[in-house]
Amino acid sequence: MQKEEKQSKGPQEKSKSTIRWKMSKEDPQRKSRTSSQIPIPRRFSFTQTKKEPRGQKLPDRDEKLINYQIIPERRFSTERAHEIIKDIVDERLESVEYSCSCSGISKELSDCIRIAIKKLLYDRYKLVCYVAIGQLKDSVVNCSSRAIWSPTSDTFTEYIYKNRSLFAVCILFAVYKE
Repeated sequence: MQKEEKQSKGPQEKSKSTIRWKMSKEDPQRKSRTSSQIPIPRRFSFTQTKKEPRGQKLPDRDEKLINYQIIPERRFSTERAHEIIKDIVDERLESVEYSCSCSGISKELSDCIRIAIKKLLYDRYKLVCYVAIGQLKDSVVNCSSRAIWSPTSDTFTEYIYKNRSLFAVCILFAVYKE
């Protein structure tokens, strides 16, 4: 049993940072509880001022700081992006027959589209490009996507290509990063 400096009528005795449990002789787990102490979180209500480190100067008011922008300065042009996607896909898939190697072509197309759209220099837009190529022989494909979307700043464009043996679905999502 633990020695206690103060006696209290309740089952617990409080000190500054721990609670000590009183033990009775009938308690079978008394050995495990004698040394256990439960910490009590301390709460302070003081204000502390930060001192400016020596050798560092504060930014001038004229310097441009990184800020939080809810609305983009320049909205993403889906028409221009659609033209670029159409040109790239038509040029690449014009003479291609469907085979199992089309998976590599879809990766190549998505990378080319994403790089070409990045050259348009839309700041703070994250580009996600999705390209699916399938065989055009009695096949049905349903594609869907879900996302958290802001209709004021986020947008997408799509292009569907068909030739004698294959189809390609290209979707480009432009998501604004606040």
